[in-house]
Amino acid sequence: MSELFAWAGLHPRALIRQAVCQVMREHAGLDALLAGRVWPNRMEHWFHNEFPAAGVYTLQEVRVASDVRPEPQERRLTLAVELLAGALESVDDTLDALCLQAERAVLRLDAIGRAMGGIVDALLPDPLPLIRGRHPADTLLSIVHTGSDLALAVEGQRQMGAAVLNLDLEYRWPVVPPELADLLLAHTDWYVHPGDDRVDMISQVTFDQERSDAPPHHHVHRARRA
Repeated sequence: MSELFAWAGLHPRALIRQAVCQVMREHAGLDALLAGRVWPNRMEHWFHNEFPAAGVYTLQEVRVASDVRPEPQERRLTLAVELLAGALESVDDTLDALCLQAERAVLRLDAIGRAMGGIVDALLPDPLPLIRGRHPADTLLSIVHTGSDLALAVEGQRQMGAAVLNLDLEYRWPVVPPELADLLLAHTDWYVHPGDDRVDMISQVTFDQERSDAPPHHHVHRARRA
């Protein structure tokens, strides 16, 4: 696991769930209905016994196949946003209103990405620097609403309306390069034929160990095919 999430103590799935909950709480239309009752797990909204409420939890995660080499570490996460309307006469209308505002809240890639960065920064001694204007914890690539399930949920003698929004989110497994106090050697691997995972050429730069102002020495090493 990368340095970033070792510091923050969060798996990317947990970070995404917390970020989705945050944007739901911050969305004015949805918060007017839920009053902040949004939790990043599948049970807590039941335990609090206050409705309407929402829970955000993970259903599945798979690796995204790619023909690019080296293969990018991308994953597809299936996320459920469960909305409980409570025991109401107009339960269908209430569920539709909740679904409308929930979709408006969560189908915002940039908002979730910013929330991911803010959550990680709050767990670290100092905020992480942006990379090309983007927080390194914002690894989301896409978000798609794949469908909704509507039903009656049962708890003991109680029945209440429930809706589940199913979301597919693709994200890149985070990689944060380590800090290099004294960089003396750097190299780049070149893949001319990326499909076979074999390095065709290596560019190498060596820095003078004695003089910090000395120009680097460039070398090119070619790796011939057998």
